[in-house]
Amino acid sequence: MQVGLGKGKVRNAPESLIETERKLSYKDTYYNLVTHENIEETKKIIKNAGYYDSDTINKIQYNELYGLPHLFVIVDSDDYTSGRYALLDGIFVEIDSIIPQWHGKFYLGIVILRKPKNEKIKQFIDPDKDLRHELHHLHLLIQHIDTHTDYIESSMKYNAGYCEIQDLDKSIEFEINKIFSLEVPALISDFNMGEQNLLSYEKGIFTKITVDNENEFLRYKVGEYLTALNSHYIERFPKKANQIKHTIEMEVNKQGKFLFGTNCMALLLRSLIEYFFLLKIKGTRYEVGKV
Repeated sequence: MQVGLGKGKVRNAPESLIETERKLSYKDTYYNLVTHENIEETKKIIKNAGYYDSDTINKIQYNELYGLPHLFVIVDSDDYTSGRYALLDGIFVEIDSIIPQWHGKFYLGIVILRKPKNEKIKQFIDPDKDLRHELHHLHLLIQHIDTHTDYIESSMKYNAGYCEIQDLDKSIEFEINKIFSLEVPALISDFNMGEQNLLSYEKGIFTKITVDNENEFLRYKVGEYLTALNSHYIERFPKKANQIKHTIEMEVNKQGKFLFGTNCMALLLRSLIEYFFLLKIKGTRYEVGKV
């Protein structure tokens, strides 16, 4: 049975089922929502929800790659300091005009493909690998939400960008879980597919090192994610710096134990020091100017 294909109609389903309200699984709903037939109605939903400007919304397209249907948009971007070509943006929308059987907010992932303005950094871009990473991430996310039915509600409440100060600890727990549940499997896949380069950008210079050990690669990348997450929380809640540090350390030690063993946070901090040392003494430097 396919539900909600094209302007909210139900195909190959009895009328009695149409009239019966029920909540569909997230996975089934995603695959019925994200179709070529639904693209224009989906754009209207995104616009009505206040996401993106009209020009960006008009550029949203549908594609299917690696067996995964998805929406994507190509944008110009100055925000290119990590050398990544793609990212996955998650938005929360009401989709009852297309899938009336779905109740409440729906988490819709949209792949953002960046088109950098600086020609010199194109040597660091591997669009196929970056896109594959984000689609793998989206696939994992679909499976995760389908299994953890409270994910959408938790994400709206505990997302690092929107959480309230009274939910700070729960937010950190939620974000650390995302790193180990969703980012790490995608990173492992990246490494196994030949992604072994690590990049750093500072003051007009890209520095690149190559690592051939999966565990080292994961430690460096997870350490980078945690550093960025810590900085984000400190920026939002500067008076809670000690609480943020303590809670991140506690959650990393608890949730990362399966991957890196006990005292996980201390290991990752040492790895970051090692990473920056290797960048300095073994990294290849490229002058690219302002990105």
